[in-house]
Amino acid sequence: MDRVMERWQDAFRSRRSRDVMASLVVAGPGAVGLLTGFWRTSTVPSLPLFAALTVVCAVAVGLWRREHDWLVALVACATFVVTDLPYANYVMTYSLARRRRWPLVALTVGLLLVWPLHVALFQPASDGRLFEFETSLPASGVNGLVYWSFAAVSPFVMGLAKNSLEAALVERERHAKESAERQRRLRESTLRERTLTERARLASMMHDGVGHHVSVMVTTAGAMSVDPAATASIVERCDLIVSVGREAISRLTEVLDVLSAPARQPVVEFTVADIDDLVQDYRSLGVAVDWEVGAVDGCAATTQDLCYRIVREALTNVLRHAATPRADIRVTPSADRLHLTVTSPLSPSDRAGLPGTGRGLRLLADEAALAGGTLTATPSSEAGRFVLRADLPLAHDGRDPADPVRPSEA
Repeated sequence: MDRVMERWQDAFRSRRSRDVMASLVVAGPGAVGLLTGFWRTSTVPSLPLFAALTVVCAVAVGLWRREHDWLVALVACATFVVTDLPYANYVMTYSLARRRRWPLVALTVGLLLVWPLHVALFQPASDGRLFEFETSLPASGVNGLVYWSFAAVSPFVMGLAKNSLEAALVERERHAKESAERQRRLRESTLRERTLTERARLASMMHDGVGHHVSVMVTTAGAMSVDPAATASIVERCDLIVSVGREAISRLTEVLDVLSAPARQPVVEFTVADIDDLVQDYRSLGVAVDWEVGAVDGCAATTQDLCYRIVREALTNVLRHAATPRADIRVTPSADRLHLTVTSPLSPSDRAGLPGTGRGLRLLADEAALAGGTLTATPSSEAGRFVLRADLPLAHDGRDPADPVRPSEA
């Protein structure tokens, strides 16, 4: 059964199959009308003329409804007026609505709504019946008008629904691609942050640990070499220790420079404009986010990237700890500063939040300080509110991340 459905769907993915189906929708009822004698209720004087008009309309609808929509719409309307067969108008209404040709849609739907006012169209068939239940249809009066109006508008509604579904599918695919790209950039940014943090930690440990002890060793050996009680052999060995120690400090400095140098990989930076996509992601997770941003023209790329990561960390904390998952974000630029404020409800004391390392805001505060700004996150004087404030320079004002961290003179 699955293979049959798949074959059926594949058949209608091709344009030719859809054209054949459109032709059959027009020709099928015409053929039934010929076989049952239903054609006698139309204004066509002869059976061959009825058949010829039906065939011409079916061919036109099947072959030219996309390329010559004006011509085919007129053919469909004329066939409807002459033969009382509305199926060509149904097909054209749906096809034109799919391609958003609104003037032609108005023509086909308008004719389907206005023409039934003709009394002859509402008369029950006497010489032939299309189906056995044809006599039970509301063929006249107000009921007939409602029935006919519903039949006229339905193809138009179906075309709009199909357009809406396709637009929703395209939007969903676009959002999925953008979300995947943001996740990739987020992973690269997080990996870069962790790598730089680990390298800085190793450089600090080597400088504060190894460098300090080697410096003490060299200083002690130098002091022993100038001691009057030291023999020539001791002085010579102390001088060797001093020489080797200085060489070790020089090599250690080179290692620290390598560790402190920026990673040789593309730097993934976010902008303030990316916050909008970030907000959409957290809204899909159930966080009610209200955010507003001013014009940030002239803001340094490093500041925008830092602002984005602060907002990301704040929203993550709201999702983990806030009593009500809600956040108000305001990004306000001034003459030379960028002010960021994120407020959220405090977590109740009797509810345990999701676990966190507690390092995110501390690392961001250190980075903000290096950039020449500040970052604070404390409960506000207003009861039940937690406020995160960041004051960042529009132009980069701190140490360039590309500058290596060198050991102190001490």
